Formats: sequence, C-alpha cells, structure tokens
Amino acid sequence: MPPRDCEKYENFLLFIGDFGPFQKRLLFWMMPAAFLFAFTYFGQIFMILLPKNHWCRVRELEGLPESEQKNRGIPKKQDGSFENCFMYNVPYDSNATNDANQTRSPIPCNNGWIYDRKEVPYESIATEYNWVCDKRDFGTYSVVVYFVGCIVGCLCFGFITDHSGRLPALFLANSCSMIGGCVSVVCKDFPCFAASRFVAGLSMNYCFVPIYILTLENVGIKYRTLVGNLALTFFFTLGACLLPWLAYVISNWRHYAMVVALPIVFMILTSLLAPESPSWLMSVGKVDRCIEVMKEAAKANGKIISEEVWSEMRECYELKFANEQLGKQYTSLDLFKTFPRLVVLTILIVTWMTVALAYDAHVRVVEILDTDIFITFSLSSLVEIPAGIVPMLLLDRIGRKPMMSAVMLLCAASSLFVGILKGHWNASTAAIAARFFATMAYNVGQQWASEILPTVLRGQGLAIINIMGQMGALLSPLVLSTHRYYRPLPMFIITLVSVIGALIILFLPETKGATMPQTLDEAEKRWTLRCRDRKINEDL
Repeated sequence: MPPRDCEKYENFLLFIGDFGPFQKRLLFWMMPAAFLFAFTYFGQIFMILLPKNHWCRVRELEGLPESEQKNRGIPKKQDGSFENCFMYNVPYDSNATNDANQTRSPIPCNNGWIYDRKEVPYESIATEYNWVCDKRDFGTYSVVVYFVGCIVGCLCFGFITDHSGRLPALFLANSCSMIGGCVSVVCKDFPCFAASRFVAGLSMNYCFVPIYILTLENVGIKYRTLVGNLALTFFFTLGACLLPWLAYVISNWRHYAMVVALPIVFMILTSLLAPESPSWLMSVGKVDRCIEVMKEAAKANGKIISEEVWSEMRECYELKFANEQLGKQYTSLDLFKTFPRLVVLTILIVTWMTVALAYDAHVRVVEILDTDIFITFSLSSLVEIPAGIVPMLLLDRIGRKPMMSAVMLLCAASSLFVGILKGHWNASTAAIAARFFATMAYNVGQQWASEILPTVLRGQGLAIINIMGQMGALLSPLVLSTHRYYRPLPMFIITLVSVIGALIILFLPETKGATMPQTLDEAEKRWTLRCRDRKINEDL
C-alpha cells in the first residue's frame, strides 16, 4: 500500500474543489447530452406511428364520406368495429338493408389502405409502406432490432469506456446515433430501416452514460445527487416533450428523422473538447495526464497548489497504482469472481431489467391507449421533471434503497390501475402516474449503480447492467403486443415485474453519504448482503 501520508490524496476533490467552475462546465456539457439522449431514445416512436383506425381502400367508393365508405365496403368484427384487413369482394352501392352485407364475401385488401389522419396527421414509414395486417409487426420488430443494437453497443462502448476512456466512448456512440439516424432517412423497406435502427441503437445509453460517469466522478458527495439528476430532469424531459410536436409540425417522417439526427454533431464536438476524467486516468495508471487535468481543474476553480504538492501527489498515485498490480487489465469477468460480487451484480442486473421493462413499457403504452398520442406522450414526459426533482430533495435524506423500493411498488400499483380502470383518461392518468414512478426508479437506479461499482470497472459494470436492462426493454414492445389477446394483460405483467424489482432491491448496499470506490477490493468491502445497512464507510 502507499505510505500513510498518501491517504490525504485519496479524495483529490479536496485539492481541486468539489463543485467549482470546472464541475459546472462538465454539468453544462451534460445538459445537451441529456436533451439529445431523448432524441436517440424516443425518436423512432414517431417514425413508425400507425393509426389504430385504418381500413381497406375501396376505389369504387372513394368519392363518398368516410362513414359511407366503411358501411358499404368494409365488413364488421364481432365487437361491431370495422375490419382493418378485409373488404367486401363487391362494394355495396346502397345501404338500404343489412341483408346484402351477408351475401358478400370478405377478401383481403387489394388496393391499399386509408388511414385516419386525425390520429396521425402525417406520413410515417408505417403508413407509407403499409405496415399493417400481415406486416403489422414490422414496427415492433424495428424496435426490437433497435434494442438488440443497444445490447451490442453497451458491450462495446462499456469496454471502451474503461479501457480507452470516457470521451472516446462518447465520440463513437454519438457518431453511431447520427449515422443511423441519417441512414434511416433514405430507407424504402423494412430491412434497410431495421439495419439503420440497429446502428442508431448501438448508441443508446452510451450517447449519454460516458459524460454522466465523467461528471459524477468529479463532483463532491453532497453535490452528486443534484448533478446526477439535474440534466436528466430538465433537459431530457424537454427533448422528450418536444419530439411529438416536431413530428407533428414537420409532417414528414424523413425530414423529422433528419432533424432528430443532425443535432447530435454537437455531442461529437463535445467529446473532442471536454477533459478526460482524472479519476479514470488515475485508475489506469495514466498519472501524468491525470495531474495535467487536475491542474487545469484547480486553476479553473481558483485553487492554488504548489509544485511540491503536485509532485508528492504524482508519486503517491504512481505508487498506489503499482501496488494494485501495474498494467493489470480488468475485464467484466472480475465483477463475478467472488460470491459477494456475483450476488450484488446479479441483483443489480435483475433490478435494472425490471426498471427498464417498466419504464419503456410506460413510454410506449400511449400507442395502445385510446387518447391522443401527441398530447398523452407530452403529458407523460412532463412527469420526468418532478420525477427528477423528488430524488434531488429526498435521496440524500432517506437513502437509495428505501426510495427505490417504494417507487417500484408505487409503479406496480399504478400499472395495475391502468389495466383495471375503465374510461380512456382514467387509464391514461394511471399510466402517467406509473411513468412518474418508473422514471424515479430509473434516475435513482442509474446513480446508485454508478456509486456501487468501482472506478476501474465502472464503465464495464454499467455496460453489463445496461445490456441486461436493454434485454428487459427489448421485451416491452412484445409485452405490449399481448393487449391483442387480453387488453389489460400487458399492465398485469408490468405489475408483477415491478413487485419483484421492489423486493430484491432490499439486498443491495446503501451508498448514501459514501465516496465512490476506486478499486474492486474497496468496493467489495462495502458489498454487504443485508436489508438493513451499517455506515458503509466505517471500516474503510
């Protein structure tokens, strides 16, 4: 171990400042990252929108009012609604009797479809290329492919985050987001669109996570909750609320896709201008560069430190790194090599799968609710603001564990109400409440996982957790599709999943008031498997 007098350098923020202009600059760069993260995550929803009310085009009846076209040319289902995929073989030219309807035979649509433009007032890729009937699952499949890209991206960029730095991962992830978005614009079939969404999906999470980690690693404990939630609370919400109205105003899915993709160039430039994390540089033995960044931070924060102190600090960091096995390249497998690590990582993974599934399901549930999707999506997105403010006020007072467990149980209760309540806006109100609680769980969980994992494997650890989280999110469009068989079923599934998440969370270590661990050994000392926690810093 380093000499005893090196212990004073363990928390380098005491020397460079824990929330000065340097940290505020990092926070400033995180804000547009959060805004554009919403574009990357939610942008596809409004490219693939399909009006629930659509029917076969009957050329002989095209001059008639909409209701007449349906009554004369479209068969009815058992529940009295009109068929989406069938028309009569011979259009009925009079509606004088109902008997004539029974003498005609339903046949599949053969002249295209008519879409209710009051629901979706613009051409989406789903309406342009008629992703209905036997192609109705193309939209769902494109979302699944997007999340498969997320899984691959988390694996790759998580490795890059820990081995090459936070900034290279940020650069590459945002490049994928912009390239995938731009390629989507020229697609004319499902394979091309799916491939473009896979590329865009590579960037999901890691278009934002590297700058989030970098910032969180370089602020003081008492500011961590504020910084961790501020950008997501306001700028992610702003991006999410803006998206549906961009699609509405632009009224062309290709132009909309381009508008969503091009601003990401700002984050590519940010990755070239921002400073690398001193904490990461120190953990991988790049001590000279670490000291350079710390000198810049100290100068920005108005701290005057003598060269003698810098020299001693450099010596201590080099010695500490040497004693922690110089040149060792940690891999994600190191997180599973002991029983405490295995259990904690497993709980984190399962927890994040339940949170991601619940959150993504409540993002997309607006597609199957019987209310205006643009208004409902904006209203549900607005809850991200209070869902970010509440943790800022309470997280450091009551702790991560009780808050996370409580909001997951409340999400479960709200999801149950979505399934059982009658009335369009009653169910929609319950869905908005469920998204509020799921968003709180998402915000708390992201910060909590970052605080539990050690610096040397924080990027890869978060990558593993996010990969499995995307496995949960990948299931959300499939879970929502079960409403075709029994309308409340998706929400009953989300209720059960949320309850499971709320219970297993109780065994994770509390991190309230704790410094972020640098090494695996330091982290493992804190990973106690108990519902009630001691002060995790007391033995360190």
